[in-house]
Amino acid sequence: MKKTRMLGLGVVFALIAAACGGGSEFTAGPLGAVEVAPGEQIQIRSLQAITGDVAFLGVPNQRGIELAVKDYGDIKGFSVTIGTGLDDLCSAEGGQAAAQTIVADEKVVGVIGTSCSGAAAAASPLISAAGMVMISPSNTSPSLTSDLKGNPGKDYNPGYYRTAHNDLFQGQAVAEFAYNELGIRKAAAIHDGDPYTDGLATAFSDAFQKLGGEIVVYTAVNKGDTDMSAVLTEVAAGSPEMLFFPIFPP
Repeated sequence: MKKTRMLGLGVVFALIAAACGGGSEFTAGPLGAVEVAPGEQIQIRSLQAITGDVAFLGVPNQRGIELAVKDYGDIKGFSVTIGTGLDDLCSAEGGQAAAQTIVADEKVVGVIGTSCSGAAAAASPLISAAGMVMISPSNTSPSLTSDLKGNPGKDYNPGYYRTAHNDLFQGQAVAEFAYNELGIRKAAAIHDGDPYTDGLATAFSDAFQKLGGEIVVYTAVNKGDTDMSAVLTEVAAGSPEMLFFPIFPP
């Protein structure tokens, strides 16, 4: 399998189907193309959080990928394989380590993952630089794509896509419900430093303030903390009417 040094970015299966087609010359777009030699498989990798506390998200994602490959079948007579599922550990370290493994295999054309935004922020620069497409079914951090005006986020890379929503929409929805439906005017927000939680807490805070609400405390805890008394004391001093706390269980 041969890849130009920037893989064509678009819908992965559609692109590969065109590249695998015979009988006509395939003209690559400005971002390149994938070429699959006769007898080779189309190599895709699954990168999900398949162990640990977030396996409830990653395992179903991987099973869905396996089912999709089975149901979709061959593309233009070429079989598709995802190899052995890789674990992003729902962390920057896990995402980076798995990405290094993936990019070392030049036969891989794309990645379906990660489960977690923090893992994607570390993995997507490597995947994109290697000329591969990366599509996540569950990343929602605004930093990975763009704001609602189309401005690229700080963690955006040209090979990265997702099918999940942008948390700017989720933050807006929570803010509108709190302000308009519950009548809340003072809120506090807490994150744990992860791109997912920080991005969502920021999205909520920005939207809530635009509606006229007040964020009395915006603070963070460390991942793994179980004693949050110091942070809660800080929050209580601001007398919020609600607490927005979008983190996974510690």
